[in-house]
Amino acid sequence: MQVDNGQQGEVEQVNQTAELSLREELAKNLADLKGDTGGDEVAASGKTTTSAESAATGEPVAAKTPTEGSQQTTEGEQSATATADTQKTKAPQSWSAAERAHWEKIPPEAQAVIARREEEAHKGITTLGQDASFGKKLKDVIAPYLPIIRAEGGDEAGAVRDLLQTAYVLRTATPEQKVGLFRQLAGQFGVDLHAAAQAAPQVDPEMQALRQELAQVKGHLVSTEQQQHQHVEGQAQAIIDAFAADPKNEFYEQVKPYMGQLLVGGLAKDMQEAYEMACHANPNVRSTILSRQTADAEAKRAAEAKAKADAKRRAGGSISGSPASPVTTGTTANPNLSLRDELRANFRAVTSS
Repeated sequence: MQVDNGQQGEVEQVNQTAELSLREELAKNLADLKGDTGGDEVAASGKTTTSAESAATGEPVAAKTPTEGSQQTTEGEQSATATADTQKTKAPQSWSAAERAHWEKIPPEAQAVIARREEEAHKGITTLGQDASFGKKLKDVIAPYLPIIRAEGGDEAGAVRDLLQTAYVLRTATPEQKVGLFRQLAGQFGVDLHAAAQAAPQVDPEMQALRQELAQVKGHLVSTEQQQHQHVEGQAQAIIDAFAADPKNEFYEQVKPYMGQLLVGGLAKDMQEAYEMACHANPNVRSTILSRQTADAEAKRAAEAKAKADAKRRAGGSISGSPASPVTTGTTANPNLSLRDELRANFRAVTSS
């Protein structure tokens, strides 16, 4: 595209204006750095020429004449100047190539000021970007509820503040304060807490039917178990009654408690064995049984002696003179039986007679 002379002149004028503005900014920054509040007069021409302007135009800088109001350079400023001279500062990344071309012409002190300002601006922009991102997220969250907030005459900040305050009270306040807050919220949103407390709880019909069915099943199981228990108890009671009515078990009432212990503990296999063991363990019953056994044994021996005498008598008077048949005695003692088995055998013999 062709550019006419008029347009080219305007471009050059804009560039000169931009360059002049840059020189003015650099001169001001340099003056701020050195503490100059007013321009010192130049001895030769009376114009104020800064180091930045001299670097930009190539003109020599005139020597300054100290005045009473000018500030003396302190040791700290001299140290900062020396440090700036030794450290080479790079041109800011935000500058264009044309602007960077003038960077080496700027004094080190001004370069340090510009670099610091650029860094501060970058940090500020970064912080603003983070704040803007946070604000965007918060705005997106609030946006769906904004019509309600506006209808109540509020704003976004107030709505968020009220919600956070409510959450804070619910987490940190006393129980009384929490109850007061609930009442306040209920009144604000038209909820009658008294009516809600008295309202009957809603019951799910399906759940109610399941509960009723479960209750029926439990009732049936309990009834069946009770019937079985009663039947077993009835059979056991019939066996006990028959055992107690048997004349052979005349000591049943006396030894009944101990019989129960033997049966429950598994020490006796049946009621008969439990009865015999209980009778033997009871001193009174055992004494009675032994007395009877002794008397029976004496009677048996007397009968056997009488039978032997009668047999001898009959044998002596026999015509044929053949020996009489041997008389069969009572039970023969078994040497292989233990004392307990022998007593049990004698007990059965006595009770069965």
